[in-house]
Amino acid sequence: MPETNPSVAPRVFEHTSRKDWGRSVLLLEIPDRRTFLFEDGAERSFRPDYWDKMEIIEVLGNEAVRIDRIARRNQAPAPGSTRKSKVPPKKPDITFEQQVAYFMQLYPVGFEDEAYVKAERGEVGNKGAEKLKNAAIERAEDLLGQKNLDELIGNASFEEIHQTIYELLTNTKGTTQKAEATRFKNLPEETHETVALALRELLYGDRAYPVRFDSFVAALDVEDGATWPLSTLLHALVYPSDHLFVKPTFFKKQALILDVDPKYDTTPNATTYTQFLETAKKTMELLQKAGQRPHDLWDVHVFVCKTLSPKAIREATGVDVTDADDQ
Repeated sequence: MPETNPSVAPRVFEHTSRKDWGRSVLLLEIPDRRTFLFEDGAERSFRPDYWDKMEIIEVLGNEAVRIDRIARRNQAPAPGSTRKSKVPPKKPDITFEQQVAYFMQLYPVGFEDEAYVKAERGEVGNKGAEKLKNAAIERAEDLLGQKNLDELIGNASFEEIHQTIYELLTNTKGTTQKAEATRFKNLPEETHETVALALRELLYGDRAYPVRFDSFVAALDVEDGATWPLSTLLHALVYPSDHLFVKPTFFKKQALILDVDPKYDTTPNATTYTQFLETAKKTMELLQKAGQRPHDLWDVHVFVCKTLSPKAIREATGVDVTDADDQ
């Protein structure tokens, strides 16, 4: 029988030799078969001879519930499902070409424009540069480097890791809001180890990245739930060319402009993140074809935010729009 009691956290399983499949919950149990639903949405069935391959693993109750939710959200609809298709969201009233033109009005030299560098990247010695992108990336690569992080974890210095994360959240201008950082700071002390280990796995683990991402989000058991900025800042600072800091209001728009229909959820999740990352990399390619030279995905992030605010769209196109708050 499936485990469906909502008052009891589901048991969580992992295949002993296929860690890349991620974790799973028991979907169906009958005498000759057990079917598990994995985090990637795939159902995999095993005969009794192979049941010992699926080991129960210990996770916090809230994480077990979240793993179950993630797996069920990614699960493909059953054949013949009557689930209604959502109406496709409307594209923003701006083209990519208009975005580039508007960005060039703001910064005539593009990403190397002196005003852009001063406001967004920062130059050593300039006032306020210590809170801008370049300095934040350098701090994160040092403080959250694999060697340093492993040493802190080996010494059980989980409070120090927690404080480091908090300082990165509060000292990187234009990223997480003060309230988000405060909710993180106020996490109970007994959760600090879980967060530290999940961060280490996110940055340097061997499992499939979507599994690592969802596990990290699950560990961020903050009041009112983890937000997209809170969940994506750290990996974007450590891997600025490979990973993305997400403000979803803007990246939902950018995805639609580039004909990517994101499976959006206000709760951060790997499925949506992967689509936002695809959008960012496609945006970078188009910027390069347009003669621009973004240094990394932080430049792409700024480009998207600068050109897709309601004010920017109105000034670039003459179309008046309203916007929702980022989460």
